This record gives sequence, structure tokens and C-alpha cells, in this order.
Amino acid sequence: MRFVPQIPPPPRWAFTLVALAVFAFLLSVYVRVWTPEHGVTKFLRVGREFNERGIEVFRATPKYIDPFPAHRWGFDGQLYAQMALDPLLRDPQLHVALDDPPYRGQRILPSWLAWLIGLGQPFWVINAYAVINLIFWVGFAWLTWRLFSPLGWAGLAGYAVLLPTCGVIESMHAALTDLPSFTLILAALMTGGTAGAGWLALAALTRTTSLIGFIGIAEFTPPWREAIRKNLIRGLIAAVPVALWIAYVLWVFRGRQVGFDGGNLALPFRGMMEKLGELSVTLTHGPIRWHRWWHEFYKSYELHALLTIIAVVTQSVYVVLHREWRNPIWRWAAVATLYFSCISFLSWESHFTITRHALPITLGFNLLLALRPTRAWLIWFLLGNCFVPFGVRYFDRVAEYHAPPPPAEFTAAPGQPVTLAYGEGWAPQQWDGDSTWRWARGDAATLVLRNPTALPRALELRFLADTVRPRTLTVASGERMLLEVELTTARQVLHLPVIEVAPGETRLVFRTTQPPDDSVDTTSGRVTFKLERLRLVPPAR
Repeated sequence: MRFVPQIPPPPRWAFTLVALAVFAFLLSVYVRVWTPEHGVTKFLRVGREFNERGIEVFRATPKYIDPFPAHRWGFDGQLYAQMALDPLLRDPQLHVALDDPPYRGQRILPSWLAWLIGLGQPFWVINAYAVINLIFWVGFAWLTWRLFSPLGWAGLAGYAVLLPTCGVIESMHAALTDLPSFTLILAALMTGGTAGAGWLALAALTRTTSLIGFIGIAEFTPPWREAIRKNLIRGLIAAVPVALWIAYVLWVFRGRQVGFDGGNLALPFRGMMEKLGELSVTLTHGPIRWHRWWHEFYKSYELHALLTIIAVVTQSVYVVLHREWRNPIWRWAAVATLYFSCISFLSWESHFTITRHALPITLGFNLLLALRPTRAWLIWFLLGNCFVPFGVRYFDRVAEYHAPPPPAEFTAAPGQPVTLAYGEGWAPQQWDGDSTWRWARGDAATLVLRNPTALPRALELRFLADTVRPRTLTVASGERMLLEVELTTARQVLHLPVIEVAPGETRLVFRTTQPPDDSVDTTSGRVTFKLERLRLVPPAR
């Protein structure tokens, strides 16, 4: 018989060392973000729009506000920080300060904790809310240490990628409620029984969707009468506190339309399919430098969207294929997989959001994988966690990030003398990274081509077009119709036929007959269609 040496398991201190290393990295980012004037409120992602609409004490409290146009609206953490300044939600201005008061008001536990930690002092309170994810991360690291430490080297690898996984990073980066809720559900499942139901009640006061974690503390074994009795008691413990709080929130915000999913749910897989359609355009015509794929692997936001789809689909497939009904974390991950399939494009559009919703799947995947270190372990591990490197770099750059200057609005071939400019009918320039765009205000808008030479120049104009609702777009130069196309709600790559740009000025008129809609980005007012990444190129030979 051939002797096969047994690899000794890693020492327990190796898990502690990994946890301390990740904590040191996360803490270093918070330390580098801190300033005497603003503290760490950069994590709140406060936008000018919601600061101006905010309650009086929020407007008066010093905080970081990014001047970048794309951040005009900010992100959700700013809303919960406002609630922390008035956790009973009695300030009438909250009706305006919050984007969806009945929906936001349900997620009150982190706001209450921030108010208590900050001793009611406004500057301390909003900074306490900004760091509350880091506090919960410590509990998350301890709970997962207990899960993974008995599982050998596969457990150490799973633990190492789980602590800084993208869903965790995104929740910390924008001071959101996902990591606190996730940690409390995990505590409920690992505790079990009526005590676990108590932890689940706290999770539900953080995010009402946390109640799906009940699947992990419910009894599914005979005797059935006893199981039903236990489940009824646990269900009441978990659900009654949040039900009472929701009743209070609906009373406070009576008369307002009630939302419970925030528009985040749709038919199964519809949101993912819409993202794949948009991604196909970006991967083909976007800024990804495929010849430098390794650098893009952890730097490119566009490529990370593809990696996110690969990772979460891999995790979901593994969870479905390796059923363990007796394992409460598997049951939680399985239900989360069903919920995840129904997430709408509203969340998929900014794909980093998806990683937060997928946290139970990510945990279940890495735990089940560590329990089965087969020959295929490495392939599953790499595919299921391929999005992690980008998230680590993404979070590390928070401290160094500064609002970028506006990029050039047009790209022309080298040596090309013809210039291009927006004329009448356009909203101000918007940009995000290297991408820049403008929305048309009404039914007509113009682009102006200027040829400073004495000879005509033959050129093609290429661009991305988008619209809020389907509409017809036409482009004309004088009496000549250059293009007529039906725009959908997905971005389309368009190009005009060869234009002979005469010396002097040539005007291109873009028209649509459908009425304007509300903007879907930071552009103010009502808009019709959008042009992005305009390029002037010589005609193909």
C-alpha cells in the first residue's frame, strides 16, 4: 500500500492572524479617511441634493460632501445617518429628507445604535453611524472564525476571502445596513432556538428582509406538534418587534405611499439578463484593455461586472447542487438564492450592489466548499471568489479618491482638424470615470462640427445612445436625413453614415417626437435622450 502523507491542519492562530490582517487593512482605510473637520463621514456618501433637503441638524453638522456631479444624490447611508439624529423619526422634515420615508424608516436599529454610541451629539452620531459597519465586522469575523477554523486549509482559504469579500466591502464603503443585518442573522443561526429568534428580531429591525433567516432557526423534525409550537414561538419573537415598529413608522409617515421592497424585485433572472445585455455593449465598445487583462482584473469596474456575474452564478449553482437541509446556513443560502434571482435591474445597474444581496450565498458557498475539499475545489474556489481582488483595491482607494476633473467630451483621430461641440438643447456635462455624457432637454438638440481647413473632410460619428423610455431618434444635417432609429431602454451603439464636413460650420440636429421623462442620473429636470462617448473617426475603407 502506498503511503500518502497527511498534511497537518493549519494552527488556530493562523485564522486569528488572517482576521487581524484584514482588520488592520480595513482600519487603515478609516484612519486615512479621517479628517478633523469631517471625521469619517466620507463613508456616508452624502450628496448635495439630500444635504439641502435634510433636517436642520443634519445640514448644520460638518460632513464630507463630494463635489463630483455623479454624486449629487449620494447614497443610502446618508439617509440612515439622518435617521440616527432623530431615531424616533418625529422631525417633519424627514418627509422630504428621506427618499422613501416608510421604507427607510423600517431599518432603524443601526441608527439607534449610532445615536447611543454618539451620546446624541450630532457630529459624534453621524460619525458613529459611518463606522458602525466596522464594529459589526468584528462580530462577523468572530462568528465566521468559529465556522471555518475546524475546516483545515480549505477553511482558512474560505475565511481569508470571506472577510474582505465584495458584499462586505460595499456595505462598509457606503455605511449601509447589509453587513449589520447579515451578521445578526448569522448570530441567530449559530445560536438557534428562542435566543436565535431574538437575534433575528434585531436583524429584522435592521432590514426587514432579514426575516428570510427564519428558515435557518425553524424546526423541521418530528415530533411535528412540538416543532410547530417552537416555530410559532420563534416566529413571534422574531416578527413582533419589527411589526410593531413598522406600525409606528406607518403612523409617523401616514399619508405617504408605502414601499417594502424599494423597487428591488422583478421576475426571476430578468434583472441579470438586462445587465448582461448592457454588459455586452460595454465589453465590446467600452474602455477595457483586454491585452492587459491582469491589471483590468482588479482595476476595471466594467470587467468587474462580468466577474460578479461569474462569481455569484458559480456560488448559486454550487449551493443548489450540494443540498444539506440539516445545515441552517445552507437553508439560508438556498432561500437567498431564490430571492437573488428576482433582484431587479435597479440593483443590477450598479452591480456592486448585487454583492451585498448575495452575502448569504457567498457565505454558504465558501462554507460548503470548505466542507468538501475535493480535486475540483480550487476551480470552484477561484470562480466563486474571482470578484474579491477588485473589491479590496476598490476599498483601499477610498482614502485617496478625489473628485476627478471632467474628461474630454469628444474623441477625434490623431491629426484630425475637425472639432465637435454640443450646441443648443443639451443639459450640462455629466461624467463618471472616463465616461462622459449629456442628455437632451427637449425634442431637438444640435451638435456643431467645425472644419477650419479649406477642404471638405469625410468623417464618421460614433456614439452610445440611451433613453428612459423607447423613442424614435432622427439625425439630420440640413435637408439630408442621416439616421432614423428606434431607441430602447438599453444603451445602443450608433454611427452616422459618412459626413462630408464642409469648410466652416456644419450642424447636426437630433430630434425625437416622444415627450421627456425624469432624469435617471444626476441631471436635473426632464430629459429625452442621452449621447455618450462621441468619437469622430475617418470612414472605413
